Amino acid sequence: MANVIVRFFDDETLEGSARDLDFDEPDFLVEVDDAAGLDNNETAWIPMTAVKWVEMPIDREMAGETPTRKVAIRFLDGEVLRGHLDGTLERHRYGVVLNLHAEHADSPVRKLGIPFSAVKALFFIREFDARGEDAGSASEAYLARRTMAPLLDVLEEMDMLARLHRDGLLSDDEFASKRTQVLERL
Repeated sequence: MANVIVRFFDDETLEGSARDLDFDEPDFLVEVDDAAGLDNNETAWIPMTAVKWVEMPIDREMAGETPTRKVAIRFLDGEVLRGHLDGTLERHRYGVVLNLHAEHADSPVRKLGIPFSAVKALFFIREFDARGEDAGSASEAYLARRTMAPLLDVLEEMDMLARLHRDGLLSDDEFASKRTQVLERL
């Protein structure tokens, strides 16, 4: 069993020991860490589709690897992780496992398991852009789709389009076109 930190789409995290964590399987179990005894949880059954990423212990032999390629991982909720890939990208049935050296040299190396259901795309890039601090945070440009409340999705997307238009990020024509597309889904 390996100690992991599971990050969900709602930014909740869960720490514990993963049993049978395999990105070739659709789910896994985590024995929840609760040293203080405050939580009532003992074990969590977690489907991969609920997970944004799993941070796993870094392999000792990989800790000294020289990073090779720059990557930007774009998640469905708009968040972007940027860093250097050490050259290994393990592709599995339900996701990928990679070692990510952060964009800044003083940040630690992280071994992440990322389900395909959480990712828009993983981009190999030439240079990191200069968007500043906001580049890694969730973006208003994309709203993850909920399956249980489609009307709320439409209302939130209309609000987002109005803010983008008001802030000058969408022209009048773009705003009208995107607004029409959203309303046609009703």
